Amino acid sequence: MAAQQRGGPGPRARSWLSWGAAAIAVAAVAFIVGRAGSEIEVPSPTPLASVAPLTVTFGTALDRSTGEAIQLTNRFRAGDPIAYSVTLGTAAGADKVLVEIVRVDGGAETVVQPPAEQGISAASLTIAFTFAVSTDELLVAWGPGEYSMRIFLPTSAAPIATGQFTLVETPAGASDGEYGP
Repeated sequence: MAAQQRGGPGPRARSWLSWGAAAIAVAAVAFIVGRAGSEIEVPSPTPLASVAPLTVTFGTALDRSTGEAIQLTNRFRAGDPIAYSVTLGTAAGADKVLVEIVRVDGGAETVVQPPAEQGISAASLTIAFTFAVSTDELLVAWGPGEYSMRIFLPTSAAPIATGQFTLVETPAGASDGEYGP
């Protein structure tokens, strides 16, 4: 008697075809789900790069050719001029920055100067200033202590640069031991 022949693929081929159909179905679902957001123009999330702020350099003068702070110090006495600068990696692209000063006392921070506009050259790689106000006036207004300066671009929530400085009541030219810390 002749053996009956079955039509269609054998058991092994059917197994492979089932796996192939499942893979095609998963790919189709992934494509449809992925396209759903693009039809309504939902932006895909992009991770934000966390960039550490640059360092504010303090001194008592600015170099005329580079605009950078010189006679470096972060400790200012009554009568000292205060100069500061920040060297940027690229031009700021803005014609102003916001400068905020906070008093740091035992980990607590108190804003003593809310963000104030300072004009800069949008193409410059250096932000540099010499305070027009004397250290004596800062000591009267804010008192001696530890301070942090934060510099922001007008469009940013995070500072692009930070630096710490100290105001002391010791008159310029006197030694710290003679008048206290």
